[in-house]
Formats: sequence, C-alpha cells, structure tokens
Amino acid sequence: MTENLATEQPAPPGMLSGNAKGILFMLFSAAAISCMTGVIRYLSDTLHPFEIAFFRNAFGLLFLAPMVLQAGTRHLRTTRAPWLVGRGLLSAIAMLCYFYGVSIAPLAEVTALSFMGPLFATIFAVLILREKLHLRRTLALIVGFCGALVILRPGFQEIGLGSILILCSSAAWSICMIIIKVLTKTESSVTQSVYTALVLAPITGLAAIAEWQLPSLTQFFWLAVMAGLGTVGQLAFTESFKAAELTTVLPLDFTKLIWASLIGYLIFAQMLDIWVLVGGTVIFAAATYISIREARLNAVKAETTNPTVR
Repeated sequence: MTENLATEQPAPPGMLSGNAKGILFMLFSAAAISCMTGVIRYLSDTLHPFEIAFFRNAFGLLFLAPMVLQAGTRHLRTTRAPWLVGRGLLSAIAMLCYFYGVSIAPLAEVTALSFMGPLFATIFAVLILREKLHLRRTLALIVGFCGALVILRPGFQEIGLGSILILCSSAAWSICMIIIKVLTKTESSVTQSVYTALVLAPITGLAAIAEWQLPSLTQFFWLAVMAGLGTVGQLAFTESFKAAELTTVLPLDFTKLIWASLIGYLIFAQMLDIWVLVGGTVIFAAATYISIREARLNAVKAETTNPTVR
C-alpha cells in the first residue's frame, strides 16, 4: 500500500492487528469527541460558551503540566515563536466560534459542517503554500461544497448564526492545519501543544470575562468531564493513524455524525434533518477522498525521493 510506508504485519495469536487497533482507536475517538460536544451543549444552558471554552483550555494546561515539568524548559525552546503564537490565535478563534455554534445549532448539523475543515485546508494550501490543484481535487472540492449547500439550503431557509460560526471555525482551523504542516518540520507536537495551550487559555479567559460566573461543583464536574473527553478523544485519533492505514481508519470518523444525531435526539430532542445527513455524507466523502489521495501522493513522493523506503 503506497499510502502507508509500514506494511501491516500479522498479529501474534491473541493480539489485535495494527488495523484492528486503529479501528478501535478511531471509533473511540469519534464517540469521545461527540460526547464532548454533547457536554458543551448541556453546559451552555447555564454557562456562557466562552467560559466553557476557557475551562477546556485551563484543564488542558493541567493535563500538559506534568509532561512539561518532567522535560523542564526543553519544550519551550523555539525559534518560531511567531508561528506558534499565530497558531494559538487562530485556534482560539476556531474554538470560540465552535463552542458558541454548538450552543445554538443542532449537534448533527454542527458535526456535518465541521467536516468542511479538510476542504478549506485544501484551498488555503493552494493559496498559501502554492500547492497545485489538480482536476480530481477540484472536483472533490466542488462536491464537498455542494454538500454544504445541501445542509444550508440558502434560498429555501434562513442560514442560522450557528451554522455560520461552525463554518468560520472550520475555516480558521484549516489555516491552523497549514501552520501545523509548516511547524512539524522543526517543532515537536508537544512544543506546539504547549504554546497553543498557553495562548488559548488567556484569550478564551478574556473572552469569557463579560459573561463570567463561578461554576457550581456540578458544573465543575462536567467541565472536567468535557476536557477529559476532548483530551482522550484527540489522543485516540492520533493513535489510530499510528496503528493503522489511513484508508482503514479515516472513513470511521464519519461515525461522529451518527453519535451526534443520537445524542441530539435522545438528550436534547433535536430531530434529525435528512438534508443534514445527506449533505454531511457528501462533505465527508469529499474530504476523505482528498485526505486519502494526498496521503498516497505524499507516500509515492517519499518513495521516489528515497527508493530504499518500503
């Protein structure tokens, strides 16, 4: 398989194969992130979304603290501070838009529109990194944006503020993806995470000041649960790509839409709009195609550069 430089080896008896582990990690990640979104929606009935975002980052810093203390200042040394701060600022915009959007839009619609991230990233990669936009990627982009139109249906219904905010969040996050791509050449994932958290916490804190209220013990519990779900969900997402081939695990990220639909219906009495399901499927298919094709092209390029790699 050209999209994965490591060939899947048969697992010893009684042990899961790499692809099986990757599948489980991705399924767990989709469930955890969806549950996190559900907790955000639940908390937003009594706490402002910006305050919820602040606590997501405050708890995130607590989770990172042991790792940073163990390594000393090594993860703080960098020559690309402006890039790291820029990533943090864009992440703050993406998070604030997302949390506010979750508070006012149906969960299934939020999830479906969040799949737009890779499509926006492709456009910004062409504009910023001067990557070439070939016919297949162009067609996939057109299909993906048609999926968004199916969900929003401009002219047939009013486009809500929640939908606009989720699209803005996806666009801001897609630029973050471009910056991450640049930074990974020189900076570790831990360094990026630490600087992002250090920027996110004060910005989301400032945004929350106007609507600040001291959370109750019950709210603190759910805020911790939300942060924990987001952290383990992100870790599981990363581990799924380490354990298995991209083509095996990425399509399973679609289960987020299933989880979001179930949580929205069972807990918040949100009826599933069939157009959201159709549009979300179209967007996800286009985004998955672009991601898998890019991985294959990168793997082929790597093999061409270093023929000894298999």
